[in-house]
Amino acid sequence: MNLLALFGSITTVMAFAAFVGIAWMAYAPRFAARHQRDALIPFLDSQLPSDSGTEPEARVSTSTKA
Repeated sequence: MNLLALFGSITTVMAFAAFVGIAWMAYAPRFAARHQRDALIPFLDSQLPSDSGTEPEARVSTSTKA
């Protein structure tokens, strides 16, 4: 058996296993609450006070400087 063909087969099987694992995690009822909470992340910035005078990105970048 060709070594390159064996490597390709192993890589294909590993990629398929990773796909099945990600699909299971996306649709498993155990993770539903986390996915619903994470789905609201883009809308959290709209709840920031508008009178602060700075953009949310500017506040995040200045608070993480060491």
